[in-house]
Amino acid sequence: MLRLVEFKVILMAAVVMGAYDGCVRAQIPAQDAQVLNWESVTAEKPLRVELILPDVPGHHASPLPTVVYLKHLNMERVGRDSDEQILGRLRAEGCLLIIVDYAHDPAAISPGINQDLLKLRRDLADSKARTLFLEQPIDGNRLFIIPEGFTLRRDIEFARDGERVLGMDVIYPSNPLRPVAAVMEITCDNVNRMSSFSLLFCRDTLIEGAAFAGFASAMVDHPVAPPYKGLDDPMPASLLRAVNAVEKLRSLKDELPLTGKIAAVGFSRGGPFSAMLAGLGEVDAALIHGNRYDYLDLLPDDPMLPRFEKAWGPLHGNGSRWREHGAMAYLTDRASPMFLNTSDTESAEYRDGLAKFAKWLDVKEIEHVYREDRDGRGHTVTLDPARLREIYEFLRSHLISK
Repeated sequence: MLRLVEFKVILMAAVVMGAYDGCVRAQIPAQDAQVLNWESVTAEKPLRVELILPDVPGHHASPLPTVVYLKHLNMERVGRDSDEQILGRLRAEGCLLIIVDYAHDPAAISPGINQDLLKLRRDLADSKARTLFLEQPIDGNRLFIIPEGFTLRRDIEFARDGERVLGMDVIYPSNPLRPVAAVMEITCDNVNRMSSFSLLFCRDTLIEGAAFAGFASAMVDHPVAPPYKGLDDPMPASLLRAVNAVEKLRSLKDELPLTGKIAAVGFSRGGPFSAMLAGLGEVDAALIHGNRYDYLDLLPDDPMLPRFEKAWGPLHGNGSRWREHGAMAYLTDRASPMFLNTSDTESAEYRDGLAKFAKWLDVKEIEHVYREDRDGRGHTVTLDPARLREIYEFLRSHLISK
């Protein structure tokens, strides 16, 4: 048996040489790192979580962009760069790091892990329910949860609207064996594209969950400037901005490991733009949710009718103005496959809009899947692993060559 002094010598040598699991940690001052346990819903047990402050002057300023890095998962690692390489670069770029160690738990796989993605965001950024690292200046509007082997590029500009700069954040594998397809979500927040408030309100794990499913993923600014009042104006200028986002993301294949294949994702106010992009054939597939897709055929008691009439004039005599706001107007013979999903307790006008859109896709013989889940979730994104698995498989079937 090793004597205590011999064990200390061996351990010190391992740390100095970087052999200890945490060679990044060994180079970080103790005051810049914190460790605690966090209760995982997915693994059903506490997991080790470490926080590391950024390696830049003035890092105690608030708020800080934050990357939550999930390692030792039970899934194929796509990026070949080491954790140390990836985390070192992100820390040097000014990101606060939070590292969650799943210790290869069998449950740490996609899409079941989406449950933890939502809980981590709530525990780190919910103003009323936050429980983790309360004293740290985490920016809830720049909080990214990524799988091991992936990295992040932030604030890529794709359009301008006066002084407003529209950008995107891209999560992608770091040095993969081969390029990957991308899933692009149009945010449902017009102020902060990665707003934790909006993502938690909608229970939306789709875009980061896509990375855990093996895709690159991008969250893009909503084409319509704030304040958003249910009006996608101006049209078609707003649609052109969404097209610009697709073109920019596709162009990144020259510098990031992307194939150029893209699926558009939209929930709530992001849904119609994703449907328009698919209708025009600008993307290779799309996931859309309940909303209005044909403004010429709304429910007579739609609560937004007075606002539409005030903005666009009475429907009679202004039909072209109303029509240009609906995805129906942009269905072409180049339309891409779409996955339509909503809940049985979504609002009546949103369920009606999606159901009517599905019928139009039938008429025009556009490939699609329509699912109204009997889950009572209301105006939120599904977290059901079976449905998420079906969604990601649908996207994979249209983004990845056989």
